[in-house]
Amino acid sequence: MDLELSETQTIFRDTLRDYLEREVPFSRVRELEKKGAADEALWQALLRQGWLGVACPEALGGGAGSLVDAGLLVEELQRRAVPVPIAEVLACLHTLLEGGGEPGREMATGVLAGESLLVPALHEAGPRLADVAARVGADGRLSGEKRFVDYASVASHHLVAARGQQGLGLYCVAAHDPAVRAEPLVSIGRTPQSRVRYDGAPAERVGDAEACRRLVQLGRTFCTVQTLACMQQALDMTVAYTSVREQFGHPIGTFQAVQHHAANMAIHAESVRFLAYEALDALQRGDASDEQVALAKAASAQAVPEVTMLAHQLHGGQGFIEENDLYFFTLRGKERGLAWGSLDECLAIVAETVERPARWL
Repeated sequence: MDLELSETQTIFRDTLRDYLEREVPFSRVRELEKKGAADEALWQALLRQGWLGVACPEALGGGAGSLVDAGLLVEELQRRAVPVPIAEVLACLHTLLEGGGEPGREMATGVLAGESLLVPALHEAGPRLADVAARVGADGRLSGEKRFVDYASVASHHLVAARGQQGLGLYCVAAHDPAVRAEPLVSIGRTPQSRVRYDGAPAERVGDAEACRRLVQLGRTFCTVQTLACMQQALDMTVAYTSVREQFGHPIGTFQAVQHHAANMAIHAESVRFLAYEALDALQRGDASDEQVALAKAASAQAVPEVTMLAHQLHGGQGFIEENDLYFFTLRGKERGLAWGSLDECLAIVAETVERPARWL
């Protein structure tokens, strides 16, 4: 895969970055954090301007782009630390477009039109996303509990992994049904997150076991891109700071020890960038494996604390106060490193295939 962006992709990225810097100051993000709220005004703006459909077919009003283009959207929004469910909604949207059948396609169309907001609900009490105990009975009602559901409180519908008469599948559940109870959680990343209990909630099957697998792949890869964004933003802020902070009459960025730390940060970020966007490209081609996606996620989860801690070290004492914007990316990076499968869970998936012949081409 060629990691160089095309001219169109560069314009797309720069336009979005400029827009977010103008419209979403970090002071606004701080206020949303205090309230535990999502940025609904920005979300509506993204819908109106068509950003959500960048990788969707033109027949649905989309931009006919690729999942790599969608990844650029996710990365830029995360670089601004804005609390919007972009990765979650995109994962659901493209899962339904790929394998949701007619019900799923109708739901996806509603998401693009802004008529509904759909987020995934997968994680349960078990250590792996594959551990699914939630069940849908013959009456079409869902019972079970999902944990760490991002943006459950602002969503209109949840896309729930559950077992029914046809086996494992994805079920669409109205978030505001009386049989759905969401309990807010305190997240390290300070983004809206809930534990959700379904007590006989009406559920519509919109995907099979393969759709579940696709949702995990997409969500895990978009989460990797979010982790990458936190690393890249921390690196950029650190380079800017060390270029102006002086000691002994010189910018500290001219000292070799500081340059070594910055170089290590850059190596981590570029390594994860390659793995993340290679996985998105493979998903676009229909050629991605669970191991490839898990490896990218594991690499990002392992790298993000090292990069952000080095950023704090090079910022000195003022890097440890919340008046400095660096903390956004330390907290968000840690949270995203744990989401969609921790380092241990992803490494376990990779380990299952370690003895297979490597695919080099």
